[in-house]
Amino acid sequence: MGKAIKWILIIIAGLGSLLIIAVISLPFIIDPNDYKAQISSMIEGKTGRVIAIPGDINLQVSPTLDIVFSLGEVQLGPGKDFPDTHFASVRLAEIQLALWPLLTKKQLQINSLDLSGIQLNLIRKKDGTTNWAGLAGVQDTGAVGQAGQPPAEQPLPPQKPLLAAIDIGSINIKDINVEFHDRQAGKTIFINNFNLNVGHIREGVAFPVSADFKFRLDDNKQPVSAVIRTDFKLTMNLAGQHFIINDLTLEGLLAGEMLPASELELTILVDAEINLRDEKIIAHKIIVKQGDLTAETELSMTGFKTPVIKGTLTVPEYSPRSHLDQLGIVLPRFAYPEVLKRLSASLAFVLDNDQLQIKNIQVQLDDTAIRAGVLINNLKQPVYALQLHMDKLDLDRYTVKKEEDGSEPEAAVKLESGQKISGTQPLIPVQLLKDLRFNADIGIDSLRVAKLNLSAIKLHADGKDGLVNLQPFSANLYDGTITVTGEIDVRPAVPVMTLNKKLENVELGPMLVDMTGRKEISGRANIDVNLKTRGFNRDELTRNSNGRVKLSIADGKIKRLQILETIRMAKALLDQKAVSHAAESQPTAFATLTASGVLVNGVFKNDDLKAASDLMKVTGKGKVDFVQEHIDYLLTVYLTDRVERDGDTGLVELGKMAIPYRVKGSFTNLQQSAALEELFKARAKELLLDTIQKKLDTGTDGKEQPAPDADALIRKGLQGLFGN
Repeated sequence: MGKAIKWILIIIAGLGSLLIIAVISLPFIIDPNDYKAQISSMIEGKTGRVIAIPGDINLQVSPTLDIVFSLGEVQLGPGKDFPDTHFASVRLAEIQLALWPLLTKKQLQINSLDLSGIQLNLIRKKDGTTNWAGLAGVQDTGAVGQAGQPPAEQPLPPQKPLLAAIDIGSINIKDINVEFHDRQAGKTIFINNFNLNVGHIREGVAFPVSADFKFRLDDNKQPVSAVIRTDFKLTMNLAGQHFIINDLTLEGLLAGEMLPASELELTILVDAEINLRDEKIIAHKIIVKQGDLTAETELSMTGFKTPVIKGTLTVPEYSPRSHLDQLGIVLPRFAYPEVLKRLSASLAFVLDNDQLQIKNIQVQLDDTAIRAGVLINNLKQPVYALQLHMDKLDLDRYTVKKEEDGSEPEAAVKLESGQKISGTQPLIPVQLLKDLRFNADIGIDSLRVAKLNLSAIKLHADGKDGLVNLQPFSANLYDGTITVTGEIDVRPAVPVMTLNKKLENVELGPMLVDMTGRKEISGRANIDVNLKTRGFNRDELTRNSNGRVKLSIADGKIKRLQILETIRMAKALLDQKAVSHAAESQPTAFATLTASGVLVNGVFKNDDLKAASDLMKVTGKGKVDFVQEHIDYLLTVYLTDRVERDGDTGLVELGKMAIPYRVKGSFTNLQQSAALEELFKARAKELLLDTIQKKLDTGTDGKEQPAPDADALIRKGLQGLFGN
């Protein structure tokens, strides 16, 4: 029995030796170059492309059954629709394979894999055809069930892996070049000098990977180029289809006109794992750095067909001003030079099928804290829901100052034509509003804008299919309130806007001081405006404004309206007396002022102006032309008994007269005058008529005279005194 076993072992050893000798002798017996024609024919039959192998094919086998297979230059010809461009070429491909572990242990052991000098030319024509179509041969589209529906997918039974393990000593790829000419999109993409180096690949053991390449995108408008380098560690579990990426570092240098700077350095750090069996990807860390700016992300994706993506984004505090300065970007001269010195942000997001939810948004910009949440439904035709709250915001700090010569700064917003913002610039984004569906609730504790101070701001707005509703906007404004409701309708050819604005108990004095630096008007105002207009820009909206206006002001003063002083000066001129100017101009004060009227094509017409104070009562009518920025009002002033008792005013004689008073001129140059001359003529005629009538009535002898002679005498006397 022992001898039998001995002979069996001897026979097996002999057969093994013969097999080894045969394998080692194979390259000496068979020359692979003799089979170039058959290889070319087989590949052409599978791909429809002619393959040329001008380089040598080498096959070597060592006594330890290590196989070295190398392939020299290879060229894969063009497709039939692309006769002028070779599809691909390879300068050298070499693989060193250990055959014995594959035969005995089903372990794929590759000592090294080397590729170099690969050129790949990809083309897509304007009609969408590509030069890589058909390379995989005729694809089986699968059987079609009843009613043209594909058969239901059947779960595949678990299969044992073909290989027990993989062991690859190294992979070295050098000088890969890819050109993609996308004539349909009008773009060309170049990847040049792609190099890849992979260390010892073993399952369950982390191995290093590094790569570098150059990238360029040409689109005939704003070309972009980049130099990219990356390295990381990869751990593979092929049986579990589980991959772990650690310490990935990607560094890039980007260049192009579309970038904020001529050159932009970018660094990305990643730790992630991929589980193909469970269809899950987890990025434990993604950090993007550009100068002082850092963005940190954690995310997970579950499911590949209908993925659910969850994650967070954090931007630690940094200085946008310093960052932009590093990029060589010159900021405009802001009204407050310390703005944009502090910014931080954080948020969480969930993308589930066709819904994106961004929650817990927290932004700190300078002194402004923002809290918000956004929900986007139906990403193909999105519907937005926004909730936002700010503690305080001073927009005036971010306004851009004019240059010293009075010109607009270069950073000012311009139209596409290059013109500066003007009354003809479109104010309503018609196309955006037509496609926008949204619902927004916004609150701001305090806001400064256009030098106005508002607080407790609440805004609710919604829009759908070109109709935007403002329901409502409300805020505290200078001890009073402002409420605005309305809508913007961009469905007609010319957008239509309707606004209802109400101001209640607003103190005008402090408001105008903040706005203009001058206290031109003071008082507590109540204003109702119902307005409807149409147009694209400010000029059109002003010119097409129609509606009703009602206002009342209590305990007010109008600085530029100096009625008593103007009347006093007019009277002094008529009396041929020296004009005495007050040491300080006295504004016109009134206890109440009311007015109402209609707005027709941008012109406000008012016939019922009334004002009253201790010294006078005023009625009036006129118009305010907002298109031409012009005012024309005729007032009638009645001085009260208090004026008659006040001898210092010099207006005692006018106590019972209705004084015409004209206010006329542009918004910036108002002229005002009192028509006293005609008033005194009328008063003198009245007094003379009364005196003559009395004389004629009594006669020189005290007896009454007939009326006809009195009338004739009155006419004659008036003609002699005043002329015709």
